[in-house]
Amino acid sequence: MNRITQILNIKHPIIQAPMSWLTDAKLVASVAEAGGLGFLAPHAGQTTNPTSSDEVLERMRNEIRKVKALTDKPFGVPFILSYDFSLIPLMVDLLIEERVPVVLDNGWLDKEIYTKFKQAGIKIICRLPNPNLADALKAQDLGADILVLTGFDEGGTLPMKEVGSFSVLAEFVGKVDLPIMLAGGIADKRSVQAALNLGAEGVWVGTAFIATTECRASEKVKEWIVSATANDLLLFRTEPYYYRSLPTELAKKCFEMSENGENRSEIAKVMNAGTGMRLGMLEGDFDNGYVSVGNGISQINKIKSVKELIDELMGDFR
Repeated sequence: MNRITQILNIKHPIIQAPMSWLTDAKLVASVAEAGGLGFLAPHAGQTTNPTSSDEVLERMRNEIRKVKALTDKPFGVPFILSYDFSLIPLMVDLLIEERVPVVLDNGWLDKEIYTKFKQAGIKIICRLPNPNLADALKAQDLGADILVLTGFDEGGTLPMKEVGSFSVLAEFVGKVDLPIMLAGGIADKRSVQAALNLGAEGVWVGTAFIATTECRASEKVKEWIVSATANDLLLFRTEPYYYRSLPTELAKKCFEMSENGENRSEIAKVMNAGTGMRLGMLEGDFDNGYVSVGNGISQINKIKSVKELIDELMGDFR
């Protein structure tokens, strides 16, 4: 037991990251049953883009209820689901109504929202998109329960600064009172041990959970993750900062544009963010989609069950 497991009421200090189209009730419940904490994400369980704000909310409400039907253990949901920030207060109310045990703040840092969640007895995890001490201390003052620090080794939308995960962690340990979880490049027992030895109290894992039998990602994507290493990844500029992907045809085009100095907004149009991820990672369309993963793929050599992965990650730290 440590502060993370006590706060979240879970067995192991491992969180499965929200990964847009790649999460659903099955994955999240599997993580919960294996002793970790899973997050539903925007588009959880879906195959098409929503057509209205009401649909966004209703889809998430339904997926939350599916998780609850599969497990009685804690799980989490972000309260920011899209760039339509008018949805935030509606999502806050929904999460309170549905008694979701844990919520994720992606750096919104709003006092009124924190107060509402605290009054409802909901735990708040704050993950800063660009780790900095001022925002970390603000999250602490607002009442966040756990702080997630993300290094440049992660998959998905990369931070602005090209600072590796362990370097990010070193900057914060001893300067905040909140328990810290480390995100970015954590995919095997050794990287978990390294994070904990350097002062983290838990780990935030994305890419390794994609290569599990319970994840809804395309089997072609899982097989590619297993066979690839970080040296295969293409890093390119886009909005807001950077992305990396396995070398799909679309990723190659974005990489070439980036190398030739094209501006970020033009690359972002070609990348086609959410749709590009759905095509590449959910449907396995490597011509028109990208496969965003972290540098931890070098450590992934087999498709496992969620339970096998969590047991392996924990190793001697049970």
